[in-house]
Amino acid sequence: MPAPRVLEPVPELSHGTADGNRVIEGDNLQAMVSLRSQYYGAVDFAYLDPPYNTGKKDFRYSDRRFRDPNAAADDGVYVSNEDGGRHTKWLNYMGPRLYLTWELLADHGICFVSINDVELFRLGLLMDEIFGERNRLGVLIWKQAVDNNPTRISVEHEYVLCYAKRADSVPERWKGTSPAKQWLLDKHMELKKEVEPEQLETVWRQAIRDQRRKHKEALEKGRPDEEIDLGRMDRFRNVNEHGPWAKDWHLENPKPGGYDYDIPHPITGLPCRKPPKGYRYSPESMDQLLAEDRIVFGKDHTETAQLRRYLVDAADALRSVIVIPGRHGSDRLNELLPDGTKRFPHPKPVELIEMLLTAAGDMDALVLDPFAGSGTTGEAVMRLNAKDGGIRRFILIEEGQPGDPYCRTVTAPRLRAAVTKEGWPSGFSFYETGQQLNREAILELEREAITNLIVQTDATGAGRGLNKINNREAQYIIAHNARREAVCLCWNGRADSIVTRDVLVDMFSEAKEQGLKKPLRVYGSTCTVSETDSFRFLQIPDEIIAALQLMEEAAEGEDAVAAADALQEVNAVSAQDEG
Repeated sequence: MPAPRVLEPVPELSHGTADGNRVIEGDNLQAMVSLRSQYYGAVDFAYLDPPYNTGKKDFRYSDRRFRDPNAAADDGVYVSNEDGGRHTKWLNYMGPRLYLTWELLADHGICFVSINDVELFRLGLLMDEIFGERNRLGVLIWKQAVDNNPTRISVEHEYVLCYAKRADSVPERWKGTSPAKQWLLDKHMELKKEVEPEQLETVWRQAIRDQRRKHKEALEKGRPDEEIDLGRMDRFRNVNEHGPWAKDWHLENPKPGGYDYDIPHPITGLPCRKPPKGYRYSPESMDQLLAEDRIVFGKDHTETAQLRRYLVDAADALRSVIVIPGRHGSDRLNELLPDGTKRFPHPKPVELIEMLLTAAGDMDALVLDPFAGSGTTGEAVMRLNAKDGGIRRFILIEEGQPGDPYCRTVTAPRLRAAVTKEGWPSGFSFYETGQQLNREAILELEREAITNLIVQTDATGAGRGLNKINNREAQYIIAHNARREAVCLCWNGRADSIVTRDVLVDMFSEAKEQGLKKPLRVYGSTCTVSETDSFRFLQIPDEIIAALQLMEEAAEGEDAVAAADALQEVNAVSAQDEG
């Protein structure tokens, strides 16, 4: 593993309201090590789209960096199909990155990895080793193309491997969103903005008929993946103020012995015909459904009542075969960045990431993508938040290629363009991986770099990070945590960063002016005042060294005891926050 780095903010490349979203430029192994102090065990959902090792300049390998992860990768070369060690090199590259992903995942966390058949079997064995075979949840087939070229087997799909950190901490059932359901939801939202309410249902039914016709025509031309197949989802042909809905037979108990009671028909007043096996809902639940207008009656009491099921609530499991045209990814990137695919030729479709995230991620999920590429995962997160009011956050990491740092030329510009085009109240903070850290390097950092490092490592920012305060009038306050407790810094170099009583008085005064709470977290080289319930002293560099897990650097001579104590304190605070 490499040494951690300072993650230095680049304000001019950031955009909008970050809300905890991060775009990090640099080697993903170095970046993930640097995130460990605050995000160990905090990631809910990880998606990886690594090099497929096709031999077509998609995988660049540095033997120097493999032997020394802190080394420059200027000896890196593209791995060709003629390279006898190509698979070993790919495993050397992927092993540490998958292990760090596993470390950053929460116990309930899920990891999806895209791959094709070149490295499919080696990837599966590697993930079995790191995650454990018992935590393998399945393999998805993504059908993304039609291949009519003469060959033995026409390859029209890729794979997505799915593993859990701990399978027994993952829900037994996921609620997914198929391309058909997503198309219907998007189409309804579009028509709702364009059509008068009294005309909406007529126009809605025509849109469903048109889509069925388009798919039939595509099927006849041998290009079925060019148009979404609505399948059974086309039954949601009715619309009211709550959205598209369909009749559902779920009122009947699946086995004999259901509830036996009468439901009067609203017109005839006579009891409706009962289901043969009785009702599945208790009388109290049925009263609630009636009050919510969720029961659909027939023309008279001779027909059985049915349940009104809304499209948005329709259960749609994550299927093992996913049909989404791969060109959707290219079309979207070029829509946001003209000729974007000339720089990044094979972006994943936003719909693919949305589907995986909807199924396996909660509305407040922290999402990690260490192979960010064009930024598809970030757009998927923001798009879902705009749809359902979620508060998902993303961490994207991308290094790019020699002479073309994708993070600056594709990833960040694409996300900015998406936010601007769609009008989303969102954004991201841009960071770059900076100086390699050890004890001496930390002590030589200037105040701004030390500030960034504390924001990156302070234990009370676990899982969410700290909110950095850019107030030039503040001499000591640098940030606050989610509880709005002030984080303070006294730093004028290693020889002149002593926290005295007068310094503490000024810190308390600044915290009060900014409406921040106690206890203050006070960083400095030494402190002449004993700790109280109102403040906690955190020594530089030992506190930072412990948070970064640089114990080997601190364990020489008399610093060993101090570093061990600092690590114990960090773990205690983390445990308290988790509790």
